Amino acid sequence: MSSFTRAAVRGSRRNPRAIPAMATAALVLTLGACSNPPVSGSASPATESPMPTAEADPALQALVPEKYRTAGRIHVATNAPYAPYEMFTSAGSKDLTGLEIDLGKAVGQKLGVPFVFSQQPYDGLFPGLQAGKYDLLMAALFDTRERERTVDFVNYSRSGSALLVLKGKADGIGTLHDLCGVQVAAQKGSAQVVLLQQQSAACAKAGKPAVQVKTFPQFSDAQLALKTGTVKVVAGDLPALGYAVRQDPASPYEVVKDPKAPNGYQSSLTGIGVPKGQPKLREAIRLALQALIDDGTYDRILARYGASGIAIGKAVVNQAQG
Repeated sequence: MSSFTRAAVRGSRRNPRAIPAMATAALVLTLGACSNPPVSGSASPATESPMPTAEADPALQALVPEKYRTAGRIHVATNAPYAPYEMFTSAGSKDLTGLEIDLGKAVGQKLGVPFVFSQQPYDGLFPGLQAGKYDLLMAALFDTRERERTVDFVNYSRSGSALLVLKGKADGIGTLHDLCGVQVAAQKGSAQVVLLQQQSAACAKAGKPAVQVKTFPQFSDAQLALKTGTVKVVAGDLPALGYAVRQDPASPYEVVKDPKAPNGYQSSLTGIGVPKGQPKLREAIRLALQALIDDGTYDRILARYGASGIAIGKAVVNQAQG
């Protein structure tokens, strides 16, 4: 993001565990679950490959409620930029691209009813959905029990935190547990700071040196600290780190792959927000997503943004874990 204020808003949006409970459901619903990504709000070379497309399935189209088929579109609210999920195609443009934009368009193609995205203020997403201003939400939203009280989620991915190092310089760092005594950078106020603090406590309990956590107002500052050798590791969102590496073929970074945490540490399910009382629309979307998973379109879209690690094998509904 271009300012710390914007980054702070994003941090709250992505990390419900790191903020206090809000007084009303409406306020709770405006919050989310990841930290701010380390990339700009416009498209990069990583997105220049052709967008995967899907063929309409008449059987699935028949499941879409008539009012959407008659309207000829399904209106989806989003909030950009939040790379790699949703971004503007270029500086000053209102055209959208990104992982969720591609995925939503593919779902619409499969259903035979186009998904049409519109940029909306983040704090207006859930109230607007409940008021019927738009039909769905796709804005890197994590599924929580709190949110499920008023919105249904068709879950399509699972993601969490990961570690970024310089290529060839991991120096034995292969998991979160290898960070004892290591200088690690994270964005101030992010979920990763909490994660590192927890790991530091675990190190101390095991009689090992604490994690040396260094926080920065913007993720780009943390990346610079890694590049210049000020820190050995950067902790961030798995999809964002994967995108940061993929967007630049000459990137000096690589994501540490922990086989025991393929979707990242403290991972949570993300999903498409569907209004309560729309079970037919919700089921049509779930089946369309599953069809995209089964035919490989889903994997190609995630790979396009360096986000293969967030994949799940089955589209499910309302599977929040807390």
